[in-house]
Amino acid sequence: MTLTPLIVREVKAFVKNPAFILSIVLLVVFYGGLGRIISTGVQTAVEETLNVQVGVVVKDDSDFVGRVLAIANQTSGGRLRLVGDVSSGLGMYDIVVVIPPDFTYRAVNLNETLVLESYTKINTVSPIVSSAKTGIAATIGDLIRKSVAFTIAIENNIDPSLIDKPVVVNSTIQLYGKTMRMEEYAAFSTILGLIPVIVALIIGVNAMYASQFTATEKVEKAFEMLLAQPIPRRNVVFAKIIGSIVASLLMGIAYFLGILLMLSSATTTPQPNTSDASMNLADFLYKNIGFEAIVASIISIVLGLMFSGAIGVTLGSIVSDERIAGAFTAPILFVFIGVGYAMLFIGVPVNVATGVIAGLTIAPLPVIVVVSSMMGETTILIVSFMVAVVSTLSVMSVAMYVFNRDIVVLGLRLGRPKIRERM
Repeated sequence: MTLTPLIVREVKAFVKNPAFILSIVLLVVFYGGLGRIISTGVQTAVEETLNVQVGVVVKDDSDFVGRVLAIANQTSGGRLRLVGDVSSGLGMYDIVVVIPPDFTYRAVNLNETLVLESYTKINTVSPIVSSAKTGIAATIGDLIRKSVAFTIAIENNIDPSLIDKPVVVNSTIQLYGKTMRMEEYAAFSTILGLIPVIVALIIGVNAMYASQFTATEKVEKAFEMLLAQPIPRRNVVFAKIIGSIVASLLMGIAYFLGILLMLSSATTTPQPNTSDASMNLADFLYKNIGFEAIVASIISIVLGLMFSGAIGVTLGSIVSDERIAGAFTAPILFVFIGVGYAMLFIGVPVNVATGVIAGLTIAPLPVIVVVSSMMGETTILIVSFMVAVVSTLSVMSVAMYVFNRDIVVLGLRLGRPKIRERM
């Protein structure tokens, strides 16, 4: 037999498999709905960003600054609002720009660089959504730079294009009440966004491990021999779940060791015109998140592994062979990863409702734990953990129920219904 018939045979085996077809349909439906949700979330964030108003604190009360701000406000469509101080400004607006006392001096001296301070309040875990908001401060800085050039050009009757004043915006981020520099936030938000994706990958692979191991034992007849032993079947369920967890933890440890190595070697460098010292990012995360949040995150990952392990054991016990198990568990892996990716795009608020959703879907749970700890909202933390525990126990109960039925030996048979012709 040549190679071509072998390839055709293998392809037909997959294409004719109802489980494979069903998995494709589930993936298309899930990611289609997820795409619409992500699109709506991003569109809402873009609209809010386009209409956002910016508070301005003026510490240089000169006529020159007044003319510059008048031009900048007119150019921006009236988006600039004067506020008394940064604290009150952040209470009304998400972004506050500070005009320093030496602004006029730096503006009229061509060899000096314009220096502005910006403060941005962010209450979202999505780095995609928050990046649009943090970019506004740079946009306002560029707008003020052009307004300075235009004001000087009018006073001296020259072409504004001849004036090129560099501007530096020292950005400070207020994330859920925690204040950090822009460099620190950039690294922190990236890690916060990657956590649900990595966790989703680990628990999704855990479900595949559990399903494949169980299905392989059934094919090799080792499964029936195991069930024939004088031991409770619930112990078999627990053993298989724990076995898949150990396998997934080995891979998860490798992921997190890589992240820790990355954090331990990562330091933030202050921008020019600032006096802040560089900071080790790992120390920064420990200081702002806390040991309790780290422990809670580890517990949430263990719950996710138990949750996905129970799903995998259940699927592996009801299918007839490992090929069907793979066809069913592959969509589960991509569903978990899809939920993790959704956290990168959807700027959902962290509250009790999102805590419940995180407890049901497991993958975003570590992020909800970290953010609720930063906010000091123990209610969200407790609710999300309670829902996650109930979800995990429910799936494990289903697994034990299935193991006590004949389907665990016979397997679930999927096939095309045959049409019988009447005589």
